[in-house]
Amino acid sequence: MILFDLLWRFMLISVVAFGGGQAALPLMERVAVAERAWLTPAMFSTAVAFGYITPGPVLIVATFVGFQVAGIPGAAVATLGAFLLPWLFAALAAGQIQRMTRSPVLKAFGQGAAPAVVGLLGVTLLSLAGEALVDGARIAIAAVAAVLVARTKIHPVWILMGGAMVGFFTSR
Repeated sequence: MILFDLLWRFMLISVVAFGGGQAALPLMERVAVAERAWLTPAMFSTAVAFGYITPGPVLIVATFVGFQVAGIPGAAVATLGAFLLPWLFAALAAGQIQRMTRSPVLKAFGQGAAPAVVGLLGVTLLSLAGEALVDGARIAIAAVAAVLVARTKIHPVWILMGGAMVGFFTSR
């Protein structure tokens, strides 16, 4: 039953998370942490951090959640749930993309959905910050990372790796 629960919930998340993997994070957090208690907030924060440093989409966090809940079968089912419907919808819509981009209904949808996604990401940011920014060293790492992303062309992976190394050495 847990495998079906993982599949169903990640299929729902993937269908309603317009805007890509980052848009799915608030929904994943609500399901995995708040509703089902599959992960602690700290575990979810770690999963998101690893999701950003691995190649591929951020939705790889679904694989982590599934693994924590039900091992390898859970990882496989959660990953399938996260990617099956978007893949199917993309395959079905591929021939219609040009026509759809001119649709006034789709444009209106995007004008309302985009700000909603920003709001969802803001809530996720606040939740993750509450878990990650617990002392001066971690706040400094976050501040330096924000400045580096905003003002340099350093790839985010290097910034994440640098933050991880500083965290490793300052926590020992």
